[in-house]
Amino acid sequence: MEDQTAAYIKEIKQYRAIAKEYDDDNPGGIVKKIQYLTKAHMLMGRVSAHKDGDYKRIYNLRKRVYAEAKRDALKGDKTNAAELAVLNLRVVEAEAYESMHLWRNEFASMTEHLHELRLRLRVDLNTYIGGGPDV
Repeated sequence: MEDQTAAYIKEIKQYRAIAKEYDDDNPGGIVKKIQYLTKAHMLMGRVSAHKDGDYKRIYNLRKRVYAEAKRDALKGDKTNAAELAVLNLRVVEAEAYESMHLWRNEFASMTEHLHELRLRLRVDLNTYIGGGPDV
């Protein structure tokens, strides 16, 4: 799955680079930009979902290791033994959480950008079809 996610990220970068080449000042350029950004958006959703899954898997692993370490600890401070057992997992979990939110935010940002472009296209088309504001 990691290879597929890396491939998706590479494609996202390519689609965004291609979309950047199109001009926002004419409806044709906006249409092409929307097409490429929509493809990138679809892949961003997949990456975001995968990052969410990664975080949940690491979270569950940490909880399981904590419970097992607490169960298997000898007499004494079992909670402390369990906390020490999951120290490294907490760092990995924090990194996964950060990545998850980064991709969620990126996906939401792209959604808003696409809405803006579609609205601008609608306005431009209505202006061109209606003869413009001068008529």
